[in-house]
Amino acid sequence: MVTLFVASFPLAPLFALLNNIIEIRLDAKKFVTEVRRPIAARAKDIVKFLHTLNSTGIWYNLLRGLSKVAVIVNAFVISFTSDFIPRLVYQYMYSPDGSMHGFVNHTLSYFNVSDFQPGTAPLQPMHLGYEVQICR
Repeated sequence: MVTLFVASFPLAPLFALLNNIIEIRLDAKKFVTEVRRPIAARAKDIVKFLHTLNSTGIWYNLLRGLSKVAVIVNAFVISFTSDFIPRLVYQYMYSPDGSMHGFVNHTLSYFNVSDFQPGTAPLQPMHLGYEVQICR
């Protein structure tokens, strides 16, 4: 879960590390005080025994798939929560000189004040000293 959403919550790895440190200490205390020693089991050959411990099997494929999904999820989180893409679109499609000058005005929506419903217009339309025609 940390790898999937690290872009949206950058402190997640720190909290995961603290959680793992606390959990390791608690498990160590539990093994020392509450759990009995495991019963020894005979093994025919140490090489076969070690091979069963080190086999990755399905876990390698699962972790590889999870890492690919994490990259995709983080890319979508960054693209949907930042204004990087709208800035690029404005700079290359709408900007007259290729700069970011005018980006803020481009992103604001316009409202013609003559379209107010009856009774919903501001009480002081001359608040700024002149009549406002368009509101952003």
